[in-house]
Amino acid sequence: MPRKPNKQDVFCVGWHAFVNWPLRPGRSPSPVPLLDSFGNPLSNDLADGQEVEILSWRPKSSQGSLYQVRRIADASEWWISASHLRRQSHAVVAVESPLP
Repeated sequence: MPRKPNKQDVFCVGWHAFVNWPLRPGRSPSPVPLLDSFGNPLSNDLADGQEVEILSWRPKSSQGSLYQVRRIADASEWWISASHLRRQSHAVVAVESPLP
């Protein structure tokens, strides 16, 4: 069976990234889904756009990669899914081009 293409960004250890957890219109704010080193959910106060440093990573075939991150502001550490990270400080909004 062919693999699904991976559309998540890949980050290297030592790189800086930004939390990707924009507030959805019409929804109340919810915490970013984070894990401890044993895979247990953690409460947190991470917000969209906060800068983190990549410390290590774990491949997970069914859910994508997990990254161990350290928040630059206070050195707090968590594990986060690659889907909750981005390379730019602000979310990039896709602009649809008009059809010819």
